[in-house]
Amino acid sequence: MFKNITYKKKFLFIIVGFVILLMAAYKKNFKSIFEIRSQLSNINKKLNTVDGSYQQIYFLKNEIAQLNDLIGGQTKDPELVQELILDFVTSTDFDINIHDIEDTHVFSDDEFTIYTNVLQVEGDYNTLLKLLHAVEKDFTASKVVCSEFYTEKNYRTSSKKLFLKLILQNYEKNI
Repeated sequence: MFKNITYKKKFLFIIVGFVILLMAAYKKNFKSIFEIRSQLSNINKKLNTVDGSYQQIYFLKNEIAQLNDLIGGQTKDPELVQELILDFVTSTDFDINIHDIEDTHVFSDDEFTIYTNVLQVEGDYNTLLKLLHAVEKDFTASKVVCSEFYTEKNYRTSSKKLFLKLILQNYEKNI
């Protein structure tokens, strides 16, 4: 039977048989080897990231502890802070009037006690802006968390007055 077939056809049969044999070998053996190899490389990558993550967690915990100490470390007596705010605002050379100062608001959670002071000051825009800058830059007993400019109209005199509302907070770390 093979004696009547030409060498070209024999060569073609051998090539086709080799391709079929190669596909069967790949499907039976080599495919699983390649899958296992890719899984192994993925696991090694994950293992390398896990080894580095313990060190990252340690550094992050230290950084959080430092920030908590920094935030909680600026605490003074709440009444003293309110007096310091008034003293700082009145000791500046700005032409302003203190319109209102509210009682200190105290909020506590598991980690911190937050003291909030609200101060309302009357004056012209440039003066109030300079005061706001001075309080943010130079006043260290408390931090400005919010500021708001607003106007009120006096209907008897038909005049408007400009106010600056400052909200200042300081923190105390609960032990």
